[in-house]
Amino acid sequence: MKFQLKRSHTPCRHQGFTLLEVLIALSIFAICASTLLQQSGRSVRHAAYLETRTQASWIAENELERLRLNEQFSPVGKQEKEVTFANRKWLVSQDITNTNNKDLRKAVIEVRDGDSQRATSFKLTGFLGRY
Repeated sequence: MKFQLKRSHTPCRHQGFTLLEVLIALSIFAICASTLLQQSGRSVRHAAYLETRTQASWIAENELERLRLNEQFSPVGKQEKEVTFANRKWLVSQDITNTNNKDLRKAVIEVRDGDSQRATSFKLTGFLGRY
């Protein structure tokens, strides 16, 4: 006598994902989404920092050129003024000192954002000649 196993004629069908598979997929998606949000936030902050630093460097270079183009030899001392550039207020401080050469002076120009009390946005050192 032969024994035959009866096979079921209804194939086993999956109705969808299991709850565990869905939870794993959601957790992976949440981790990726939070990482992307953090990186985009850093990118926005870095772009704003670069914009501020670039504008501050332009202001410092403009101030140094104004000193160089001045008809009179710039006097020694410190001076601070407020400048409006790109619809923002900036604080510009100049520190002019003597050097070993009587016809040459050192100018240190620092530019800060006028709306915030943060540290110096840009610092430029240059030299001014009498002639």
